[in-house]
Parts: sequence; C-alpha cells; structure tokens
Amino acid sequence: MGMAVGNKGLNSSPNVTPFVDICLVLLVIFMVITPLLSRTLDIAVPPKTDTPDQIVDPTEQLILTVKGPAESPRVLLNREEIVGALEGVQTRMEELMKGRREKVVFFQADNEVPYDYVIQVMDAMRGGNVEKIGLITDETLDATGVPPQ
Repeated sequence: MGMAVGNKGLNSSPNVTPFVDICLVLLVIFMVITPLLSRTLDIAVPPKTDTPDQIVDPTEQLILTVKGPAESPRVLLNREEIVGALEGVQTRMEELMKGRREKVVFFQADNEVPYDYVIQVMDAMRGGNVEKIGLITDETLDATGVPPQ
C-alpha cells in the first residue's frame, strides 16, 4: 500500500482486506465444524409391542393405621391388626417390602394416640425397609372400615 504524496485529495476507495480476512476465518471455522455436526449414533430401537397397561391392584397399597386409646393403641395394616406392636410392625414391613419395587406405605394415626408412640411406629416402619411414608391427614378417610366418630 503506497502513500499518496501531494495534493490529490481524499482516497474514497474502500479497504476490503479486513473484510476478506474475516470471511476467510469464518469459512475455515465452518469447514471444520460442518463434519462434526453430521455425526450420528446408531441406536437399535426395540419394536413396539401391544401389551396392555398394567392395572395397579388397590390391594397392593399398604395403609398402616394406629387406632385406639392412648393407653393401649392398636396398629392395623389394611384392616388387619399387627400382633407384637413395634417389633411386629418392623418384621411385617420387612416381609412386605422384600418383593416390592416402590417401598411406600401410607400412615394414619388417631388424635388420641401419643406423639412419641406415633414416631416409634414410623421408626419401626423405616427399620422394616420402608423408603417413603405418606401421611394421611384427612380424618374422614379411614382405612380400617370403622366409621369415624
């Protein structure tokens, strides 16, 4: 590039060298990236089968209820009384949770039952491999079949 000497005036021709440099850099970038974008993974998708949806059996749902007076509360599992109180709860839960995929038990306790006994029953459930405990707080729902008082 030469310098104009003298009084010829302004040079109005655009300098396209930086524009060409940028275009060439972008061209090289796109040439490198384009083959990388077309990579694919070969996936074998299993064929669709027409199996009916599994119907959840309501007897599969476990509801543990603590009922009764504060002096001698009863522990019921789906309307069936568990013998042996806290130790019975733990052993019964261990038996039931062996073959289950979802280890969920719903829990309900009467207002008359002492709080520490409720916590002990929940600890016994956890000791019996129960992973999730769902609390039933609606007093109108009763899993024991006995109408609410």
